[in-house]
Amino acid sequence: MEFTIERGQFQRALQRAHSVASSKGPMPILSNVLLEAKDGSVSVYATNLDMGLKGRFKAKVTTPGKTTVLAKKLHDIVRELPEGDVVVKLDDDARCRIILGKSKFNLATIDPADFPAFPSYDSASLTPLDGEMLSEMIRKTSFAISQDETRMTLNGALMEVSATKVRMVATDGHRLAFIEREGAFKVKNPEKTIITKKAIAELSKLQAEGEEDEVLKFHRHDNHIIFEKGAQVLAIRLIEGAYPNYEQVIPKEFSGEAKLPVAEFIHALRRVVQLADEKSHMIRFTFTEGKVELLSEGGEIGEARDEMAIEYSGQEFVVGLNAYYLLDILNIIGHQEVVLRLQNQLSPVMVKSPDDPGLICIVMPMRL
Repeated sequence: MEFTIERGQFQRALQRAHSVASSKGPMPILSNVLLEAKDGSVSVYATNLDMGLKGRFKAKVTTPGKTTVLAKKLHDIVRELPEGDVVVKLDDDARCRIILGKSKFNLATIDPADFPAFPSYDSASLTPLDGEMLSEMIRKTSFAISQDETRMTLNGALMEVSATKVRMVATDGHRLAFIEREGAFKVKNPEKTIITKKAIAELSKLQAEGEEDEVLKFHRHDNHIIFEKGAQVLAIRLIEGAYPNYEQVIPKEFSGEAKLPVAEFIHALRRVVQLADEKSHMIRFTFTEGKVELLSEGGEIGEARDEMAIEYSGQEFVVGLNAYYLLDILNIIGHQEVVLRLQNQLSPVMVKSPDDPGLICIVMPMRL
């Protein structure tokens, strides 16, 4: 195998690949990246078994072939090379040579026959999906994905696609983010998949890169979901298990509603949370006509009080909420005002944007 490729393009390909490759684990070859040169291009493929990323890039192929080398080492080497064309070749001693000018590197390889195969799929079955819409949906829900890796179904986001709408939901049991967008989506049967948090991050990168005219496409195949954009393909192994019935959590009735200015609310939360309990970050909110009072108590440290003028309809309402959960939501609202809908001290608080009926966020109350 021997090929020549522009350094910048090679570095960008390896940057994506080495973030997917497994740095630790029982299979050393998963720390490698598979390079395959043929037909005027080189494919770069990395996998950790839960996710695989393959891209094809233009190159001058002198001798077709393939090999695997350590993904991180190859990336770090190419990143530090000067601009120019990089020569990559596999010698008879099964060592991979990296050459640019006077810079020469000699890397050990592992037999590519041992590298896991990329999941097979039919390109004709791929369905177009609005990439910018999907990026927005990820941005407005991924903050609520659980950090607890033992709760597998919550350690990802649920994506539902039907012929007329796309939904994405994330929850960690304390808060929930739901977003729905309508449109015409060419799916024969409704798809429902749970995508891991790390895969969600790689999917965002896949959408952000590439040419503007390249269309994001997807297809569910067995226990994988395939996303393709241009010459890049991301295969994600789906999380097994049933996602919680999120619709049961979303309140249908309310006893009070508050409308608050987002920027002012953010500053008030940041001030008052400074003296909140360091574990719960709880702020006590008292909603009355025309105002909301914020109170935090940090024990021996002290306490903080603040007050805001708001629009409020309903009886006096007192609730305890995690300030940082609210701040995460306010940062993705994208509107100058936010609406809080309240039911009782034990019921979830709904947070909405006045101009986006498809976005719903839920925060569970805390015991006062």
